[in-house]
Amino acid sequence: GGDNTETSEYGESSQSSQTPDTGDKNKNQFDYSDRAAQTFNNPSRNRGVSTEPPPVTQYTASVSQWQIYDSYVADYQILQMEHVHDNNTDKKKISFGAITTILEDDGNKEKDAMHSANMANALKIMERLANQNAEDEIFQDFKYWEDASDQFRECEGSLLPLWRFSTERTKRKQVTALCWNPRYSDLFAVGYGSYDFMRQGSGMICCFSLKNTSFPEYIFSTESGVMCLDFHPQHPSLLAVGCYDGSVMVYNVCNGSKKPIYSSSIKTGKHTDP
Repeated sequence: GGDNTETSEYGESSQSSQTPDTGDKNKNQFDYSDRAAQTFNNPSRNRGVSTEPPPVTQYTASVSQWQIYDSYVADYQILQMEHVHDNNTDKKKISFGAITTILEDDGNKEKDAMHSANMANALKIMERLANQNAEDEIFQDFKYWEDASDQFRECEGSLLPLWRFSTERTKRKQVTALCWNPRYSDLFAVGYGSYDFMRQGSGMICCFSLKNTSFPEYIFSTESGVMCLDFHPQHPSLLAVGCYDGSVMVYNVCNGSKKPIYSSSIKTGKHTDP
């Protein structure tokens, strides 16, 4: 019996010596504690608003040529009335005693709406829109086309033909000069004449624009063939032209006149040779 007691005591002492004391090591090093909290959730509400749709009416109308003409005439008459009202203050009054004479400007005469400047400008814009729409692929090539093989060529490149500028009146004439406008990058002037000096005729000047490639913007006729031309660097509307007979002319492409604003003559030292 004494042996068992000793054995049990020895076994307990051995177990206690083998089991590590982890009471201090199991404590949380970061003082972490689990806590639970319950939050209040707001109840969801559904709200709806009913509105009355706005009234809708259906309208149909047919547009014809005479209706368009009548609307243009009515608008032109309103503009004329406003123009006359503004010019009433510009009338010149000359009094001779009790008689007062009112002189009105002759430029206030009525003009046809179909041949007015506003109509011409509107038709010009419509023509450009129709032309650019018809040649959309060409205009896209003009902006973005690049030949990938050019990077493998040294000092060489490829050209892509885009437009051909021509008119019926210049088919039998030769292109003798060309220049671009310094301000408007889409506008250039072309001079027509003849390089056959034994057979000379009249000349012509055409101003083309890339915005309308079907017809020139301005056309001027000269008695002699054009040899050279150039725009003024500071005044881009002035175009100087040198002809075969030695005369020099200056045109203003914006004033709408077909005649030059300046032309040299024998009195001003005109050349007699080309």
